[in-house]
Amino acid sequence: MGSLDSVFYPTSIAIAGASPGKSGQWFLDSIRTSGFKGSIYAINSKGTEVSGLLAYTNIKDIPGPVDYTICCIPAPYVPQLIRDCAAKGVRTISIYTSGFSEAGTEEGRELEREIVRIAQASRIRIVGPNCLGVYSPKVGLSFASDFSRRVGKVALIGQSGGNTSYLIRAASQRGVRFSKAVSYGNACDINESHLLEYLVHDPESEIVAAYIEGVKDGDRFHRALSELSAAKPVLILKGGYTKAGGEIAASHTGSLATSNEIWESLLDQSGAIGVCNLEEMVDLLVTFALLPLPRGR
Repeated sequence: MGSLDSVFYPTSIAIAGASPGKSGQWFLDSIRTSGFKGSIYAINSKGTEVSGLLAYTNIKDIPGPVDYTICCIPAPYVPQLIRDCAAKGVRTISIYTSGFSEAGTEEGRELEREIVRIAQASRIRIVGPNCLGVYSPKVGLSFASDFSRRVGKVALIGQSGGNTSYLIRAASQRGVRFSKAVSYGNACDINESHLLEYLVHDPESEIVAAYIEGVKDGDRFHRALSELSAAKPVLILKGGYTKAGGEIAASHTGSLATSNEIWESLLDQSGAIGVCNLEEMVDLLVTFALLPLPRGR
């Protein structure tokens, strides 16, 4: 379980594709604004300075150690980046890049399988692809510059980057603070079950919220959810309940929605708390995080 510590508590970060005016600069600026406590490196193909920071053309050229990489380069170049990360000793790569299984093409699915093979051979963990990545206020890691820098007791996992961002902002406006959050996209490596298993033993997370569009391994997910629900409150919003919602979920992450009956039975068996929509999720996060337990019934 400790292998996911490197996901939430990196000590040095490189952003591949950190070019002026591109998404990589947005990640770079967000991390710097959030007060990241370790070293930050920019990488782009031309070695162009970005946000006043010297950029390297290859991660292997960076003089210091790098244990976490954010990938913002085009999908066809991602396999080579992972090979370079392996040579550098990187432990985690968060892939913002899209164009993998969620594209619905055989080419995209094969490219995703390829990056998984390379990463597993190198013992690198992947967050994503097609995701925003990790928000860990304890170390100052964030994918948005307006997220709170205060550490709280709520952990959030979400497949949709947009919904994950919304929940962080909306709950924060009402006083909820997060221990960690992760937008994990296609879940080609780290998936919902791995994250729930990790959170069972995370002393910083007393409440867990999840937005899930699809499940990779039903049996493992059931076991993980049951164990976590026995230890702390778990609030779950399932994406893709309707036909239109299922199509949106597939476009986000390549996930296939399960039937409502199966999902509701799973929640009943595991003891997790089902949530109907994003607004109700925020209300329940406020309830669990900020209100004292009633003394009576």
